[in-house]
Amino acid sequence: MNFLSSLERRLSSVRGIKKYGIACGLGALMTLALPPIGAFYLLLACVPGFIWLTRSSTTKMGAFLTGWAFGAGYFIVSLYWVSVALFVDISSFWWVLPLSVIAGPAVLALYYGLIPLLAWRHRKSEEATYALMIVASWSLIEWVRGHALTGFPWNLPGYTWNNLSPLMQTNAAIGIYGLTLLTFLWSSIPALILTRHKKFVPLIMVSFVVIASGGAVRLYLHPTQQLNNYTVRIIQPNIEQSLKWSPQDRQRNFQHHLELTAAPTSLHQPITFVIWPETAVTVDLLQHPDVTRAIRASLPEGSTALLGTLRETDTGGFFNSVSVLDKKSGLVGNYNKHHLVPFGEYIPFRRFLNMTPVASGIAMVGDFTPGIGISTLHIRALPKPSPLVCYEAIFPGEVARHDDRPDWLVNVTNDAWYGKTAGPHQHFEIARVRAIEEGLPLVRSANTGISATIDPLGRVIGIEKLGTKGVVDTILPHPLPPTLYSRFGDTLFFLLLLLLAIAGETLKSQK
Repeated sequence: MNFLSSLERRLSSVRGIKKYGIACGLGALMTLALPPIGAFYLLLACVPGFIWLTRSSTTKMGAFLTGWAFGAGYFIVSLYWVSVALFVDISSFWWVLPLSVIAGPAVLALYYGLIPLLAWRHRKSEEATYALMIVASWSLIEWVRGHALTGFPWNLPGYTWNNLSPLMQTNAAIGIYGLTLLTFLWSSIPALILTRHKKFVPLIMVSFVVIASGGAVRLYLHPTQQLNNYTVRIIQPNIEQSLKWSPQDRQRNFQHHLELTAAPTSLHQPITFVIWPETAVTVDLLQHPDVTRAIRASLPEGSTALLGTLRETDTGGFFNSVSVLDKKSGLVGNYNKHHLVPFGEYIPFRRFLNMTPVASGIAMVGDFTPGIGISTLHIRALPKPSPLVCYEAIFPGEVARHDDRPDWLVNVTNDAWYGKTAGPHQHFEIARVRAIEEGLPLVRSANTGISATIDPLGRVIGIEKLGTKGVVDTILPHPLPPTLYSRFGDTLFFLLLLLLAIAGETLKSQK
């Protein structure tokens, strides 16, 4: 207790550049709580530090800059891997590096500058009220970050629990935004202990134990089960990004996919689905029947392939697609990616901002054309997949149609851009949470990254690790009934947010 009191006094007394430097350092430290490290205990220092530093600000601008500095440290360190993609052709894109390393994260950090402003009127209230209002404001800002300007819900603090499966079951009820709110609340305990309302701290600690215990029971009651006799084969060719689009390597890359597809299986049941990663097929299948024939010939008997492909539009553009190729019937379906990556797959405000060399260099085909939206593919009497291309798997509540519920999620991606950095690990863990939220199994195929089959409770039942080449043959897990989150989305999160705000106002009114 004396240590915490001393720490609070010291942080509350710092001013100016030193304060912003400490805030930036705490934000950087908080990134270690995220995958792949998962040092969740660091939140017990970073969140109270944020509360104390912002509360001691004497002006709104000072509060904003303190929050912004914290966010700058957080996003610069946690998103360092984005810049690795530029080194695939650094001679052409060296000038983008400062924008990627500093400017982009600095803009994202503006969100964090808004947090203390939302709680500003409670700054001189009782300490517990301010702490709870910071928790509520921070949670709301994370939701806004995930939705505004196409949204970027990457590295939400709720993902810090990805190594603790019982706690991750919370996502099935309140989603990752709800778990992020609880994460902030639990992490604020050191700050709440120093207030005159510290009697509520044991209740908050009990909530952690109860939720974790409930998650453990959920895992016990729902063992992984196979959906009828269906199986999947996941292809991970591990092709370096510098070679993926090389004309002289294109045929060899294609041959790697065919060889992995045709390899014998160790399963006792025939392969039902074969999954190729994002843009594994670099031509339009309709225009290249020879490519279609080669793939069909390599498929196991009776199987159907879901292939990451490029497809040309009627106007000469390109879709980033998932094409369904049946061994017997040929091409039987397509899905076109609809949630494109800004500055990676298209240039926002193209009319006013001409950066064609960036788009053509990163996407290799220039701006992609967006598809019409989330789709459930119907493939004869087979289990219905909901395809997600790369980045689309990071958006909570936007991975499956509610009026045509799929039986499983399939995520094709290419994380070779980012090498052996934290990025592919974060991407995998984020996608894994979508399975828990929806109560649906998820099958993930990466060119390289992390390919895996995940059951509807987030358990990994087969995996190919980052930087390796191979196949993953597993059962297709049975889906669960619709979860609370799949039914109500973020409604329960907003209810928690309201209850937290009411609790803060209640403490404020108490003498």
